[in-house]
Amino acid sequence: MMKIPIKIGPPVEGNDFYGRKKELQDAWERHILQGVSLLLSAPRRVGKSSFAKKMLDTAKEKGWKTLYLDLQGLKSERDFVRLFKEELKKEKWWNKAGDIILKIFDSIKETEVAGNKVSINSDVWRSDAYGKIKQLINDTEETLIVMDEAAIFLNHLLTQENGKEKVEFFLEWLRSFRQTSGTKVCWIFCSSVGIENFVSMHQLSKHLNDLYLFPIGAFPEHEAKDFISCLAVDENVKFTKDHIQHILDKLGWYLPFFIKILVDQINSLCSENKQLSNETIDEAYNLLIAQSYFNTWDERLNDYNQLENNARKILKLCALSNGESRENLLANLAAKKSDVEKTEKILSELLVMLKNDGYLAEHNGKYIFRSPLLRDFWYGRYVK
Repeated sequence: MMKIPIKIGPPVEGNDFYGRKKELQDAWERHILQGVSLLLSAPRRVGKSSFAKKMLDTAKEKGWKTLYLDLQGLKSERDFVRLFKEELKKEKWWNKAGDIILKIFDSIKETEVAGNKVSINSDVWRSDAYGKIKQLINDTEETLIVMDEAAIFLNHLLTQENGKEKVEFFLEWLRSFRQTSGTKVCWIFCSSVGIENFVSMHQLSKHLNDLYLFPIGAFPEHEAKDFISCLAVDENVKFTKDHIQHILDKLGWYLPFFIKILVDQINSLCSENKQLSNETIDEAYNLLIAQSYFNTWDERLNDYNQLENNARKILKLCALSNGESRENLLANLAAKKSDVEKTEKILSELLVMLKNDGYLAEHNGKYIFRSPLLRDFWYGRYVK
């Protein structure tokens, strides 16, 4: 059996990608081949970027042109144009047109009007730059473009002068590709920061309403069990069926990332001459929830802006017990009776956001942490 290395952090590619055969088939045959662009809908750490890259592999095998754009770290529209140019030049299918590409991009310069340079963020520059990019994409040739970490980039644009106008222009420019009659260019958008929450918070949903929300979930139990068996661990770490079941019982929510970090911690303990047992698995779990793997879940709440404090209150309440009812959450958030109606609206918005981002799930009339691992981390940091 070919073993999968435990790589924690970057998206997995090639033979390191595991499972999701049905989801990949559905995404390709029922949507991309039908000309439908996708918005990968899933919380963080589910594996959206890995899934999107696997879709690019499929497209390449079918003879499609492909392009992957990682927008994380970009701060401005100039950064985006530069990234597009650099990534395009890496693609072999553009080699024949290399000189033309360089000339087109070199022609994108600051324009002078009446002796004064127009700002790089002006409508004139933006229309020129984005327009020339569109010239390079042949709508009649089958092409798949993945745009990763889109919400992070949009959030950076939003904080700038005339930020919302820049975001709307960018989203409408992308929409114009998708709305071109007869186009054979398909797009996949994914982001570790929920783009659904972002566009909803800023009343921008209309710019994405032509995308199909394609959900990606955790592994089903049988796939999670097989995945654990496939991970490359030390020779002395031999998981029995009982060990694997105990790992899954601890995790509850079978994300590939969560499985990897727990198995890696177990492997580390066993390399220190610990005997593999359910007690060792428990020890690894307790060590894990005290580490920094979940700091990004904490930091993500900063992007909730004025809703952050109430979001933290909700999560603290849900970490205290086996979940909280909506009624109890409302009672704890409303400082006085006169605030109930306003608080009800805030609570509704936050519960949707916290579910979209993978913090909470609804079960038997209560809101609980979707992941016991994340709940125990939260309890240890903010409640205990």
